[in-house]
This record gives sequence, C-alpha cells and structure tokens, in this order.
Amino acid sequence: MIGFGLCLISTAVVAREVLDRPNILVFLVDDLGYGDLGFTGHPTASSPNLDRLAAGGLRLTSWYTAYPVCTSSRTAVMTGRLPPRVGMPGVINSLSASGLPLTEVTVADTLKSRGYATMAAGKWHLGQTPPYLPIRRGFDAFLGLPYSVDDGVGFTSSCGGGGASIVGNTLGPSLPLPLIRQQGNLSEIMEQPTDLTLLTSRLYNFTATFAAAHAHEPMFLYVAFGHVHTATPNIDPPIMQYAGCDYVNTTRRGRFGDALAEVDGFVGAIHDHMTALGIANNTLTLFFSDNGPSLRWGIGAGSLGLFIGEAATFSSRGVGCAQWPGGCYNDTGKGSTWEGGIRMPAFANWPGTIAAGRTSSEVISSMDVLPSMASLAGASLPAGIVLDGKSSLGSIILDPSSKSAHEVLWFYNEPAIANVSTKIFAARYGRYKVHFITSPGLGGGVFPNIGRPAPTVEHNPPIIFDVEADPSESNPLVSHNNGELIATITSMKAQFEKTISLKAIDPRFGYEWALCCGVGCPSAAACVCHCAQSIPLPPL
Repeated sequence: MIGFGLCLISTAVVAREVLDRPNILVFLVDDLGYGDLGFTGHPTASSPNLDRLAAGGLRLTSWYTAYPVCTSSRTAVMTGRLPPRVGMPGVINSLSASGLPLTEVTVADTLKSRGYATMAAGKWHLGQTPPYLPIRRGFDAFLGLPYSVDDGVGFTSSCGGGGASIVGNTLGPSLPLPLIRQQGNLSEIMEQPTDLTLLTSRLYNFTATFAAAHAHEPMFLYVAFGHVHTATPNIDPPIMQYAGCDYVNTTRRGRFGDALAEVDGFVGAIHDHMTALGIANNTLTLFFSDNGPSLRWGIGAGSLGLFIGEAATFSSRGVGCAQWPGGCYNDTGKGSTWEGGIRMPAFANWPGTIAAGRTSSEVISSMDVLPSMASLAGASLPAGIVLDGKSSLGSIILDPSSKSAHEVLWFYNEPAIANVSTKIFAARYGRYKVHFITSPGLGGGVFPNIGRPAPTVEHNPPIIFDVEADPSESNPLVSHNNGELIATITSMKAQFEKTISLKAIDPRFGYEWALCCGVGCPSAAACVCHCAQSIPLPPL
C-alpha cells in the first residue's frame, strides 16, 4: 500500500465487548458517483481496498442521500433531519455569516454523551466562522477545510513535474483556501492557502494519531474527504483534480482515478491501522458519498453507473424525453433528484459481526446515521426534536432479516442551490420512485444545445418508475394504469407537507465573515494572504 506510512501502535488495548459502544468510523466521499468503484462495476477504477471491505461486509445498494448537494447532504448526516426542516440551503459559500443552527444536536453530540472520543477530518461545509466549526458541534478535534475545494483557491506543490500556482477563482470568491486545526483550546488556521498535494496525507496522519491516542475508549471518527470534488481552475485544468505524489499518474483513469485511488489508499491504511491497534472487531465502518457526480466537469467528474435517468436524457433515443417540456436533459447527476443525484455507493464493514458477502437492497437514508449509531451506542436520541432518519440501518447491520423502517423518503430540492428548498421534488415509496418536479443536475442544459438552461418541470400527475425493475429510470409507468398508486402517494405528500415546518438560516454573506488569516477583510482585494505560520482564530 502506497502513500500512507504512519502506523502508531499504542500499548495493549483491553477490548470491550464487541457490541459495547463500538467504534464508529464514517468515510464520506465528495461527489462520488454510484458507478465509480470496482464493486459497483467500473472497469478501470483503482479501488482494491474499498472493493475488499465491501466484499468483506454489507453492501447497501439502496442508500440515498437526503439532498443532492454538499451542505444540505452533510446537514442530514449530522442531524438525522431533512435540511429544510433545519433551515440549511443546498450550499453555503466561503463568505456565509451563518451555519448549522446552534440548537441542532449532531451525531457527535449524541455519541459524546456515551463517552465517545470524537474527531472530524476533511471537509466540513456547515459554517466556517468560529461558532459553527466542529469543535463546537460535538467534536474533540478537527483538521480540515471549512468548505469545498472549489470555494477557495488552493495550490499543488511539485511532484517533479511542476505544481499549480495560486490564481483567481472564477467559480466563487477569490479567497485562499484555509486549512484549520482545532483540538482542546487550540483553534487555528494552520495554512492558507492549502497545499492540496499534501492535504490527504495530513488528514491521514491526524486520523491515525487520534485513533491510537484513544484506542482504549469508544471513538467516532468522521472523515469527509475533499476528494473527488473538482478544485479551482488553477489545479490541472480542465480536469481540476489533484492527488498526493504517491498517487499521481498511477491509474488508468487519469487524474480523477488518481484522486479516487488516494481515497482508497487512505481507507485501506486506516483499516489496517485499526487492526494493528487490536480494535478492528470493535469498529463499524460506514462508507458512502454525499451526492452524485457533478457531470458538468466531464472526465474530471465521476460516473452515474446505471443510474442515468434515461427517460429524461439524450441517451433515451428520443423515446422518453420527447415528452419532457423544453427538451432532454444532458445531466441527471449532482443537483438533481434522479437516482444518479441521490442514490449512492455504500457499504458497512464490521469484522466478526457483519458476515462477508452480504448485500441489502433495503432503503436507507443518510439521515439514518444519527439514530442508528445512537442505537448501537446505547445513546439517547435528542429530546424534543423531530428526526426524519430511522434506526433501522443499525438493525440491518446486525440482522440480515431486518427491513427498512422507511415507508417513504421525501426528497426536497432547489436548483438555486444557495436557497433553502421549499418543495418536494421526488419520493422513494417501496419499489417506486416518484417525481413531482424534475430538473437537471448542476449546470445541466438541454441536449444537444447544452448551453441552453434546462427547465424545471412540475408533473401532474407525477411520473413514476419501478426502480427495482428499472433503476435507470427508463420507462415511466403508465399513469392511467396506476391511479391508486398515484392517489396514495399524492395524499401522503399532502399530509406530510402539513406537518413539516420549514426554516431558513441567516442568509447574509460578505467579506466581514471571510476566513483570511483570521476572520474578516474589508474587500475582495484585501482577501489575499499566505499564512506561513499558524494564525489563531478569534475567541468563540
């Protein structure tokens, strides 16, 4: 295994009973598509460790993210709640005044109440000003980025062939990308801009060191990779992907494949590290993606696999999408509620507890992480808070005969990703996928004129697919033959909408909230810095 050499062996660990507050290790990959991995069928992906762990555990083939873009998808993981119920928009940017409301209880808060040591590494994206960073959201330690790798400008150091310089960012505010460390009373910007070449190895060392230091107690390790999200245009254009030097030019899939291989190496090395520490049998690993691939970036992005939303795309050979007002979509990935935007590659691995070779097609939501991990840890659920997630993920992990507790999953969406969604776009109801509103993925256009924005279309009656028989959403069910099904799901939607109260966080943003060797700067031109030394964040 290349790339991650640190392996810290602690003194002998007295193992707890396997089911007594198991260690929980969550790997969340950014913008990874269902078709990107060896175990989901990609022919040239270099993912031997992920393939091995998936084969050695439980593949979860109907894992859905609660929202098809970054901030809201992470909100659901952390809180077990629908993002519009919390008030979070699809994406908050690097100038946002607010973040995940301080009244929300996170999975880290919940596990900490049961004596867990808690750590976050990688991409946060739930608020970048000090009150909203991980150390105040239930985590004992954090090393990582406050937002996506394209929300600030990083650089790549040389691997012998030259690195990327720091140039203006045409995708958003031209801010140098900060690397933040928090532990105990320490809270600082370690580096700004961030060297993306070194980023993943730094995250590995931080995670491995924390695991060794806390091997004698239950741990919650949350690793949210910056990979495989595209970076800014100064990073290997037009692909805009990066990887550590041990992974550059090592795969048949190019720069995207190199980035994915670094994720694979990290996961494999941490699993080996937990084994060396003697705690692998006490450790549940969950692996999944936050949302589907951002197809607008071409081969710099991931793969939908078979979840192509064929009835709405140019690939439908004119059979299905001719009925779509405005024309065929060229993108049904990230930002859409087609299967490719919300149905994720996922597995659970727990040596000695989960038998190798298991597969479950039971419907799971990313919102299930909090209640399910609380159940496994023996922790109480947050009081007085409506949870949309269910604890059945934990039951399915332990018992192959267990079923999903979700009668229906509702999917909110908002094509203007900086806004909070107020409308249900889709639902998963048993074997059926229901589309009340359809839209393309981020940046999606109309084929063949992909420069023309594709419309958002409301459907009455809704469009329904049997996604157990037709996961590519190729053949809509004939509405006049499914009147009872349509009436049932439409009535359920109306009843649910009467019960949910939607919120919105403070929408303000500006340079006064920017992280730039501290917090706040008077103008865009003034937000240029290079923190060669650690710079303390202001007091909370």
